[in-house]
Amino acid sequence: MNTEHQPDEQQTRYGSRFARMFGFVTDDDRAGWEQRRAQNLPKVGAAKLAAKSLAGSMLELGDVIARAKLDAAHRVAAQRVFDEDHDKVVGRRRDPRTRSIIETVDYERKDHRPEIEPDLEP
Repeated sequence: MNTEHQPDEQQTRYGSRFARMFGFVTDDDRAGWEQRRAQNLPKVGAAKLAAKSLAGSMLELGDVIARAKLDAAHRVAAQRVFDEDHDKVVGRRRDPRTRSIIETVDYERKDHRPEIEPDLEP
């Protein structure tokens, strides 16, 4: 048999079979596999997709809310510690040009050292 007289299709199939024996994969083979995989995937209804999306969104929202509450609790605790360790000093003065009262707020660290009785001081 002369390969010149064989149709092109038969030559291609023989060449493809011969190449596959050595592990060569063509793009057509890959395309066929992808198509078969897509056909074998289970069909998911729109209602099921919507329910899954809704459940995922609700879980994500719950996670965001829980994180926000935890963050707020940490900030409140930090503010409470700051308030316990610092004294608030408010300074007021009147601006002579505009007649407005200017307030300045400053925080000073509290002195936690025990006080010494006056008669024991040097």
